Amino acid sequence: MRILIGYDGSEHSDAAIDDLKLAGLPSDSEVLIASVGDLLVSGPELTTVIGEALASRRVASGLKKAQTHAEQVTNEAKEAASRAKGRVTTLFPDWNVSSDVMIGTPAWVLIDVADKWDADLIVVGSQGRSAIKRFFLGSVSKKVLTESKCSVRVGRAHTRADIDAAPRIIIGIDGSPAAEQSVYAVGQRAWQDGTEVCLIAVDDSTAPARIASRLPQAAAMIDYYNQNREERVSGMLDWATDQLNAIGLKTSVVTEKGDPKSVILSKAADWNADTIFVGTRDFKSSFERFRLGSVSTAIVTSALCSVEVVRPIEENS
Repeated sequence: MRILIGYDGSEHSDAAIDDLKLAGLPSDSEVLIASVGDLLVSGPELTTVIGEALASRRVASGLKKAQTHAEQVTNEAKEAASRAKGRVTTLFPDWNVSSDVMIGTPAWVLIDVADKWDADLIVVGSQGRSAIKRFFLGSVSKKVLTESKCSVRVGRAHTRADIDAAPRIIIGIDGSPAAEQSVYAVGQRAWQDGTEVCLIAVDDSTAPARIASRLPQAAAMIDYYNQNREERVSGMLDWATDQLNAIGLKTSVVTEKGDPKSVILSKAADWNADTIFVGTRDFKSSFERFRLGSVSTAIVTSALCSVEVVRPIEENS
């Protein structure tokens, strides 16, 4: 498995690395740590530097400051990459770990590297360093999440009472190919004995009766979609339970009506889940794509635990 770790030296990046101990990743993984120096947000005097560089009487001074600033950013990125490599190598001695330092806009650099390197998974922290020090969901994490072609894991710090306890995993099931791929992703990992998986299916079907009198054709379409989706979800729950139990995972099922985001987030918090696996980008229709995209993004933004957004294999080809 090829794993790209975006590292900026922040506590959130450290948490994302430590979180990988609960991700079930294979021992023969190939890991690339990318430390990206961002000239636009790394220096508090950037405006002054640019201004002096553009002022005709202060070109030499401005360019010197710009050069010094670039060197400082590069050195900081190198130090961060070295620390991250040491941390990962200590936690996962069997992994093949390398690191690289780049200069540019972090999110786009990570996306480009992941594409060229053919990464299977990008790992980022939920927040990062910036000119204002902190974001809600970091702008880098959010951009990587929405624009990358491969799966993305947004790692968060854990507050487990027993650090050695087996992981608890939630998988969102909606009958889509992306949800199926989430089950495959979990099933292909190497989990410790006692690992628990909770499959959550949430019925948020639109009631066609509400619009039948005004838009009978639309009501019929919604009714067909709801019936078809219910069959797919039921079949996928049975299949996933059998497959995951067969490899030794303790699998349970939760089915509820309501808002998928709220139900999954609430269950994750109550159950002290370590990771939520959720799919995105179903290609069957623009309606489903919107639903999946909005659910996955909202869960990543608001979850207290780590979230892995799984994309179907077809997207990585």
